[in-house]
Amino acid sequence: MTTTFQPSVEKFLAAPEQLDQALTTPDDAVNPDEILQRIDDTLGLIAEANQIACGASPVKQIDVSVIVPIHNCREFIPEVIDRIDEVMPPATETILVDDGSEDGSWHYLRGLPERSNRTILHRRRHHGRGSAIRMALRHTRGHVVAIQDADMAYDPADLLGAIWPILEEQAEVVYGSRSMRRGGSHSNNLRGGLSNRMRRIVNRCLTTCSNLTTGLHLSDLETGHKVFLGDLIRSLPLTETGSGIDAEITAKVARAASTVMEVPTHYTADLRAPEYARNAKTAMTTLRSLIAHRNGN
Repeated sequence: MTTTFQPSVEKFLAAPEQLDQALTTPDDAVNPDEILQRIDDTLGLIAEANQIACGASPVKQIDVSVIVPIHNCREFIPEVIDRIDEVMPPATETILVDDGSEDGSWHYLRGLPERSNRTILHRRRHHGRGSAIRMALRHTRGHVVAIQDADMAYDPADLLGAIWPILEEQAEVVYGSRSMRRGGSHSNNLRGGLSNRMRRIVNRCLTTCSNLTTGLHLSDLETGHKVFLGDLIRSLPLTETGSGIDAEITAKVARAASTVMEVPTHYTADLRAPEYARNAKTAMTTLRSLIAHRNGN
């Protein structure tokens, strides 16, 4: 838990001859030595964070592991990597999994410079989002594990709102709900608008089915922002390889976690890559997974 330290401003605005008396008052909680020590510690943490960010110093302890499953998202990869580096805490590792992309994603990833807090994985053939997430989980080291889709339909900055409740031990699982925050942009053309509305309706139906089988009260089952206590998610025996992974994870954390929370997250529908788009086939896969894992098995 982060504690904010705020010394009394009024005492430091006192006249010079009153300063010593103000600082030595018996009931005064302000200690000049303590202030200097805290400033010293803060400067040390800032210097360490800068060294890690520049690659001059390795991260000694991983607080957050961010999994990024990638399939034909070449145009979005540089942006999502830069954004994760920009907003995440210094003690963060990124696990990038190319799931058999055919658009040059793997060629871009293998050209990235090596970093101690970045792991790049590759599959020759496309196995599915669930398989990519399961593969990445085996390489995570973080106290917290987060999932971030590669198409930038979700801003990694919103992921922080889902990470902090776990770091502060307020929850074991946090979902970023698109239903809790309005204002995401959508395609203006009729076809895109209808398609987006249909996806929201299908997601709402699937979420309701999930709540009935798990006993949870979620508003967004298939959100691309999911965050877990690392030891918890790594302990789950996951088996789904495709889009059914969201339903399986939800069913199993409902049994394993004591606290599941939702926080708002932004979603920009017109940025979503075609490979991630919801269709009848993937909806049926999710429904099958809901039925298969309804008992948390």
